[in-house]
Amino acid sequence: MFQPGIPHHETGPFRSHRTFLPDDQYGQALDNLVKGCTDVLLLSPDGTQIFLGKRRVQPQPDWWFLGGRIFPGETPVESCRRLLSRELGLDVEDAGRFRPVCCQAFAFAMREQEPKDHGTADVQFCFRLWLRDEGEREKVVLDEEEYCDGKWVEPFEVLEGNYHPALRYAVGCMLATEAYDRLDECEARGGEGNDAEIVRLTREFLERTREAKRILERTDYKLVSTELGYETTVNTKF
Repeated sequence: MFQPGIPHHETGPFRSHRTFLPDDQYGQALDNLVKGCTDVLLLSPDGTQIFLGKRRVQPQPDWWFLGGRIFPGETPVESCRRLLSRELGLDVEDAGRFRPVCCQAFAFAMREQEPKDHGTADVQFCFRLWLRDEGEREKVVLDEEEYCDGKWVEPFEVLEGNYHPALRYAVGCMLATEAYDRLDECEARGGEGNDAEIVRLTREFLERTREAKRILERTDYKLVSTELGYETTVNTKF
């Protein structure tokens, strides 16, 4: 949660041999592999709102992150940049703008590929991206094949609303990460009389961390997709 980046270790001269898999072969791969994904919490320029997309397809046909699977050989940030370009039409050149938020694991009972009820399993690297200005914000356009709607919401709306616990947990971790960054910046400035502020920010960071953990104690989320005729609940564990 509080690391400056997610290292990508290339041992030897790796070369990707990725090819397009027919649906039946890709379905068999999903039955036997856990796929890696990168997802992004997109922040408004003033940092007060998060952009969510409402997916129209399995495995999570509800409000969700923006992102998708990592290609072999990609760093997590390279994956984020490619996916944001594909899904939003947003090109982000500066890799340093992506801030790690958390890692999570998923097991979905359904998937888009046949046989759909075989489900799919993922591991996620979640990042935060803070948009620089309104011009960049206006460029955000969702891929209509994957998303049916999008909206900007304040973090507390996600934390208190009927959203998947993974989404709520990521937002809680994002707030804790921001508190950590404020603490780190304050300590780096140094100077006399700074100790009281460091103590205050330390307490803020610890409380945000505890709040993120408490998010997973609430288990009342229910996924309901009237378009797909599908509904289910979520069981969260460590």
